[in-house]
This record gives sequence, structure tokens and C-alpha cells, in this order.
Amino acid sequence: MRAILIDEAESFKIIELPVPAPAPDEVLVRMQAMALCNQHDYKVNHGLYRDLVYLEYGVPGFPGHEGAGIIATVGAKVTGFAVGDHVVLSGLGGPPLYAEYVTRKTSQIVPVNQEVPLEQVAMAELFGCVHRACRKVPAYANRSVVVSGCGAAGLAAVQLVRVFGARHVVAADVDPARLQLARELGADAVADARDPAVLAQLKQDGADIVIECSGQKAAYQAACHIAREALIIFGYSEGLLEIPLWPLFDREITLYNSKWLTQEDLGAVVRLIEAGKIRTDKLITHRLDFARYPQAVEMIGRGEVIKAILTP
Repeated sequence: MRAILIDEAESFKIIELPVPAPAPDEVLVRMQAMALCNQHDYKVNHGLYRDLVYLEYGVPGFPGHEGAGIIATVGAKVTGFAVGDHVVLSGLGGPPLYAEYVTRKTSQIVPVNQEVPLEQVAMAELFGCVHRACRKVPAYANRSVVVSGCGAAGLAAVQLVRVFGARHVVAADVDPARLQLARELGADAVADARDPAVLAQLKQDGADIVIECSGQKAAYQAACHIAREALIIFGYSEGLLEIPLWPLFDREITLYNSKWLTQEDLGAVVRLIEAGKIRTDKLITHRLDFARYPQAVEMIGRGEVIKAILTP
């Protein structure tokens, strides 16, 4: 089988490996669609992680962790799954996903209706991560929300908080096209974060909950002024961050942080995608095969990608 190998920063190759054999309690999945993680893939490929993390160079299939496929083989002790079933995978519980075949325990996969195109659930891990982050706040009913940053995570958050019952959702970003997409996906209003007057008005009006998905330090600082009850930090930024403490203290803001999903989050978003309550198809901007993976990474760096889908 073919797999992507990143053996060091800036070094990409496609290698041939034996197809793995599943253990008795595992399934073998033939991967059909994998979604690039914009932050992870770009930073790993350019050696940009500084604080620690995610540098498993030399592991075939790394850094793939969002994908979907079809069960090709079931282990002798597997129940509840059969050859031909469509399933969704995350980075939990098994080898990385940039390969033609991977193994997983059945506790780490989620079945999906075969009528749903696999490319539309390939990014379910990202939606699961956002699902967990949003669920840090106990309730959204009758609450206003600002989603800061309209990349893939922010566009997921816009949809999820609407499902959770938010009264009013504002999406903020610097890209007009992404703001328009946020409107299409359920935002009641949008805010151009490049405009100082718009940003000042957003701070004045405030929102009960702010979900920061951009990872930009200036956006973190603005979010502290916008939030009235809670601030969820989802977008990742390395190094030190200086934030204004007075608005946090004055309004008694609760800060939440969220890193990764659980298997329950993965299952929840797959069911929402199946039901048509959240959409992923509009987030897919590029479709590429393994050989064009480096080009996909560079397009991410240029800000051209919301979500790219990779096929073997």
C-alpha cells in the first residue's frame, strides 16, 4: 500500500508498505477521503511547532488524523461491523491516516450512512473538536455568540451553536468571502475584523459567549473585550499572550480551553451531518491525491484553503 512519509521538515515522499493485518478486535479500513488539518499539516511540514508537540517525523501516515473509509477486513472477534461498512476515523486509537489502509479497534470508529459521501464526513474529527469546545458552555438558549475566525473551525462553530440553540450568532473575520460563507451556514450577522469601527462596535455591543477560532493574538485580545459571560479558546497560538485583564475581572468572564475531541463528540457530529443539521460540503475548497500533498500544504499557507480533501 502507499503512505505519505514526512521524515523531517520540508521532506515529503510516498512510500510502499505491506497492508497491515487487523488484530482479532480490529478492522482494516481502506481509506477513501482524508481532510488536511490546516494548522497541523502546515506547521509539521515547515517545522514551525516550537513549544513541543506533534513532531512524529518518520511515522508513515503522519500527520493525518481526519478521515473516512470502507471496512475491508474484520478481525475474528469483531461484532457489529462488516466488510463494506462506511466508517469515520479520527487520530484516536491507531496509526495516522495518510495511508491507503489503516487499522482501528471498533471502539474508535463511527459508522456512517452509505448515502452520505465520505468526503463530507472526512473532516468529522475537526467538527468533533469544535463540538467539544462549544459544549464547555453548559447552555446556549437565549444567548448571543460571536465566533471569531471563519476558517473551517469557525464555520463549524457557527453551525454547532445554532444547533445548540443560540439566539443570535455573529461571525467575525478579515476575509469577505468567508464572512459570506458564514452567513450561508447560519450566522445572523457578520463583522469585518479589518474595520476598526466595526471592531469597536462589536466590543461595545458584546456577546454572552465568544468562541475564538482564529488563533490570532489580536483576536484573543479583542475577544476579552467582547465576551460578557464566557470565552472559549479554540484557535491555537504558541508562545506568550498578553491579554487585558480588566474586562475579564470586571465581567467575571469564565475562560474555557479545549484541545481535542472524544469518541462521543465524533459520533455526535457524524449524526448531525447525516441528519443535514450541519454541512461540511461548503467547506471543501480543494480535492487532491497523495502526490499533490505538498501543493495542498503550500495553498494552506497562502490562505487559499478552507478544507482540502486528500485521496490515495
